[in-house]
Amino acid sequence: MEWLKRQKADLWLLKGFCVFMLLFPAFYSPYTDVYQSAYYGGFSWAYLCLVLYMGIQLLRQGIENWKRWLPYLALLVIYNLLSLYFNYKYLHWYWEQINNSIAFLFFMVLAGSKPRLEEGRQDTIRFLLHCIVLSNLASMIYFLMGYTKLLLCNNQFVFFELPGNFYETRHYWLYSHKSEYALMLVAFIALFVCFREKFMNWITYAASILILLVCLYLTHSWTGMAGVFLIFLGALLDGIDIRRIQWKKQYLAVGILLLLVAGGLGYKMLSERDIMSLGARPQIWTAVLGAIRHHPEGWGMRFGESAIQATETLLVNNGHNIFLNSMLRFSVPVGICFSILFLGIAIYSMIKSKSFLAAGMWLALLILLNMDYALMSLQMAQLFLIIYLVCFYKRKV
Repeated sequence: MEWLKRQKADLWLLKGFCVFMLLFPAFYSPYTDVYQSAYYGGFSWAYLCLVLYMGIQLLRQGIENWKRWLPYLALLVIYNLLSLYFNYKYLHWYWEQINNSIAFLFFMVLAGSKPRLEEGRQDTIRFLLHCIVLSNLASMIYFLMGYTKLLLCNNQFVFFELPGNFYETRHYWLYSHKSEYALMLVAFIALFVCFREKFMNWITYAASILILLVCLYLTHSWTGMAGVFLIFLGALLDGIDIRRIQWKKQYLAVGILLLLVAGGLGYKMLSERDIMSLGARPQIWTAVLGAIRHHPEGWGMRFGESAIQATETLLVNNGHNIFLNSMLRFSVPVGICFSILFLGIAIYSMIKSKSFLAAGMWLALLILLNMDYALMSLQMAQLFLIIYLVCFYKRKV
């Protein structure tokens, strides 16, 4: 262990996780097509790095005040026992349970062991920021080449273009759908805002934020664009000195700029979307709840192939909501456990952070998660890493 500590093996593994997630997200699946492979992500090299990282971290530091994590661990054990039962009897898809459990354990290891991520020249946070910028620069180039999604699955590269008659332009990059890419971009922007001192100067910071905003625009996710304003608003409110009610000049300038941009984007969104109908989400959710009542054991491997009649003219293959989908796919008991674990992390991290930025970030994320299937199991750990950095790490250091 001393040799591993001297070599900073844990930080190298965490950097490996960042590289595999953001630059080379290779994984394996029973499917190689764009849509089904996203729903059925199996083994990934990024999560292998993560398992090794957690093993070293637990051996080195353990969990501080581990008894307070017992309810969390108990619920995670229940989640796994229920998943094993329903998988064995009905569903026959174990990888979602495995990958979700790794992600949930990763959050506990981060929040419970409070690792140092900046040791000498080993600044893992700055490395993560650089990987995010490089990944999204490549995303813009990929989009200009005429492609929408790059899939690295089953030792194959799949270059995906939208059909020529598709009703809108959108961009997925390395993610399952535009909504998942938008979710991660929202989280990335919150991370950049939180750690703006990691950038060389204001020019590189502004340029990096601009890259993420351009990519968010390319996704064509209006929900994601609205979510970004909640993050900037949160950062703006954190910059207010409540005792003196004074604004820093740069925050006031940013606030005015945000209002102008919000007005322009709001006008364009209203010209394209009927926001009063919420994109038929109430009808979709009602229809999916009906399917859940008929199949409380979950759809299992049927998910993605079977369709639900939401309206007379609308068929959907998922519930457009991460929490409904967890029940539709993996049974009502498993879905409830998953939802409690996930929402528990949201509440705990906001309480710990005590910042408007964290509240704005989580509000933006939850809007996206409740409007679409915006997070697959292979992206959960990356999201939890960003949540830890924004909500916990800044408080600690």
